[in-house]
Amino acid sequence: MDSIALIDWVICGCYLGVVIGLGLYFSNKQKDNDDFFLGGRNMHWLPVGLSLFATTFSSNSFVGLPAEGAFGDYHQLLAIFFIPFVVIPITCIWFIPFYKGFGFVSLYEYLERRFTRKIRLMASLIFMVYSAGWMGTMLLAVSRILDVVLETDSILQTLAVIGVVGLLATIYTAIGGVKAVIWTDTIQAFALCGGMVCLLGLLIWKIDGGASTFLAVGSAEGKFEMFSLEGGLKEHNLYSACAYGFFIYMGGQLASYGAFQRYVTVDSVSSARRALIIKGGFTLVSCTLFFMVGTALFVFYQQSHPEIFSTYLSEPRKHDQLLPHFVITYAGGYGLTGLILAGLFAAAMSSLDSGINSMTATLVTDWFHGRELGTSINRWLTAGFGLSVTLIACLLALINSPVFKILLSIAGATLGLLLAILMLGMLIRRVNTTGVLSGAITGMCVFFLIRFGLPLLDEETLKSLGPVADLKSNTWWDGLLTTVPAVVVGIGASFLAPPPRPEQLEGLLLAGAAASKPR
Repeated sequence: MDSIALIDWVICGCYLGVVIGLGLYFSNKQKDNDDFFLGGRNMHWLPVGLSLFATTFSSNSFVGLPAEGAFGDYHQLLAIFFIPFVVIPITCIWFIPFYKGFGFVSLYEYLERRFTRKIRLMASLIFMVYSAGWMGTMLLAVSRILDVVLETDSILQTLAVIGVVGLLATIYTAIGGVKAVIWTDTIQAFALCGGMVCLLGLLIWKIDGGASTFLAVGSAEGKFEMFSLEGGLKEHNLYSACAYGFFIYMGGQLASYGAFQRYVTVDSVSSARRALIIKGGFTLVSCTLFFMVGTALFVFYQQSHPEIFSTYLSEPRKHDQLLPHFVITYAGGYGLTGLILAGLFAAAMSSLDSGINSMTATLVTDWFHGRELGTSINRWLTAGFGLSVTLIACLLALINSPVFKILLSIAGATLGLLLAILMLGMLIRRVNTTGVLSGAITGMCVFFLIRFGLPLLDEETLKSLGPVADLKSNTWWDGLLTTVPAVVVGIGASFLAPPPRPEQLEGLLLAGAAASKPR
């Protein structure tokens, strides 16, 4: 606590004041559902693009990616590169015109038109489960950082930290709607990147030998490796990185209501594409910075305090705390601690606000048929989701695992299912409701068997399973393990029931007329 100077608290306080102020500013501009959830559909593409970026890379990224750079290598960065180089081009070329063309308020409204209302509600529920778990890990990441910053030494103090951050994000999201979310995300994107640039500069300065030593030691220790083919299914290598990068991030870009919501807030296909390009550029630069900060942390501690690094290395739960340890111990007196803390709050709140607003939006649009419930009811629903997420984060605080590992399992199970359901509907003419339900059940069963069944088996049984047993410790495969079985079974099971009628498919296939008639 003594190492945190007054200027650091002032920087943090000013940032939080601006965020709450924006929520209050937009509080009187919410007339209906369209304003509260979609920003009147006339938002500028630049803040929307920054919001897409800030939402994707949150407090998990703020601590998880530098930790991966410090304790691992750059294979996870390779997975992230799928966003600007694979996922965004595919989305811009084929899916943005399609999404803007069919003119739905909810992404999952498409599934009701393509299949049945039950499929729509199932997808909406899966998304809310994903959002709740995802936001819970955001708050968990914040708590683990603030445990170091505030020198908390009990679970009650950790839970109190989670409660305060969750409450702040809930307040401005509930009162300001999606416009407050997008504009605060814009500020938060710059705070996030600015904090990392300053931190990397300070680390290079403190390393004996500067940038040349940073590059030499990082190369010698294999920290920059991202194309390894060794290790099979249990290792983070080229194969698992590609599976993770494609299925997790493609699911997040195409099948998440939160991403779809941003596409709808802008007025045209070209604006949505520009927003995604902005997201891709910021992703490329910022995530490279995250990993370089992690590598710099490794070099610094190996030079100066290898015993401290070994302490954090020995316990997975503490991997997320290496960055805040450096900030508190070695970054005092520069105002940098305050900037980093502001960046931390930015990372957490940019995801929390988006997730909370999206959960409320999908509840209203999918479960209440888009009825005008009134701005006050929308705000109370938002507040309820915020409190629920805070409670989930309190439960996750009991898990002894890096937050990014927890997040990948949640994303693999839920986004993998949503991606499979949407792709079956948009790409395969023969697929029907029977196929989609069968595929979704299969995908979920495979996920649970791998993630929760394999760890229960004894060593002899695991050996008999061969390479499959290696999947139990590598969450990077979770998206593929959910999506692929769901798609395969979904196609096969569709032949057990009559095919959809031609009129059911009109304008609802990616290759159909909707793709050529953007709004």
